[in-house]
Amino acid sequence: MPVERIVLPKPAPAAMAQRAADALRRKSLVVMPTETVYGCAALASDAGAMERLAVTVGGKGRAFALHVGDVDSARALGDFSDLRATRLAARYWPGPLTLVVPSLLRATETIGVRVPAHAFVQQVVHALGEPIAIAAIGTQDHWAVTLDDAIASLFAEVELAFDGGRTPIGTPSTVVRCTGPALETLREGILGRAELMSTSAATVLFVCTGNTCRSPMAEAIARAAISKRLGCEPNEVEARGIRFASAGTGTMDGVPASPGSLAASAEQGLDLSSHQSTALRGESARKAAQVLCLSQSHLEAVLDLAPDLEGRAVLLRKDGGDISDPYGGSLAVYRRTRDQIAEAVASRVDEWMALLPKNARR
Repeated sequence: MPVERIVLPKPAPAAMAQRAADALRRKSLVVMPTETVYGCAALASDAGAMERLAVTVGGKGRAFALHVGDVDSARALGDFSDLRATRLAARYWPGPLTLVVPSLLRATETIGVRVPAHAFVQQVVHALGEPIAIAAIGTQDHWAVTLDDAIASLFAEVELAFDGGRTPIGTPSTVVRCTGPALETLREGILGRAELMSTSAATVLFVCTGNTCRSPMAEAIARAAISKRLGCEPNEVEARGIRFASAGTGTMDGVPASPGSLAASAEQGLDLSSHQSTALRGESARKAAQVLCLSQSHLEAVLDLAPDLEGRAVLLRKDGGDISDPYGGSLAVYRRTRDQIAEAVASRVDEWMALLPKNARR
């Protein structure tokens, strides 16, 4: 039987979504557009339909993401106690991100779940009243971005297909596993790994004046201290759930670290050569879990800019003292500042460990 093709107007009438939902209830497979690529949908709760889906898309043994209408529905399927998953969902859903989390349906298993942004898929999910599995159609070399692409790429016929024109993104959703000590990017789509790791992590922001001497050293020293505690490389710290950054109260963007900071840090195996200064902004400061100021004047500047940060913005030194400014001094002066920072950082490592999800502390 040839596939029935239905052109989707914008917006699609509710009757079309109901037509798709009814077909899925009959255990039929339905091809439909998403914001990423065309997908083949099946009723997730029916084992027979899921087996047909695997045959039709050539995905035997492949796990298919469940598509739901909102975050609350996703939480009914998977365990989102890992704050990294919660942050990613808050930032990117609805959208082109699939999160793999521990399943609440079957112990010891994981589940892939996504809240799609495509209006018609949302309509179908709500009309059906339960999750649907949608398999991206195509291969890494040629994803189905039109209905003709999709039909030509299937390994078996389907009964019903909806034509929504060319999909806007053109690559499948990014897939991130949130089950181990470090987040894993299983498939990279329009959302890149670096952006996702940064978004998922709790940010600790160090603040000084120029963001070329003290705060860059504090950022690097803190990252090294946490990586040592976790037993991972410094560049893996964000994937564990914590991000260290720095900014200046009286600087412009794009100034490199000072020669003294470069040299003093290099003696400890820390490389500041890629550092570029960032001007302190209220928006970025408010997103931080903790703002650590190198001196009292920096703390005052932060609170003048963002008074609501009181309590989250504190001095790096727990005794209330300032970290001395080495600007213009000799290498010996920079070493003393570096060592002051290292001592203050060591006193806060336990606090930062508490910001990590429990499974990231292993």
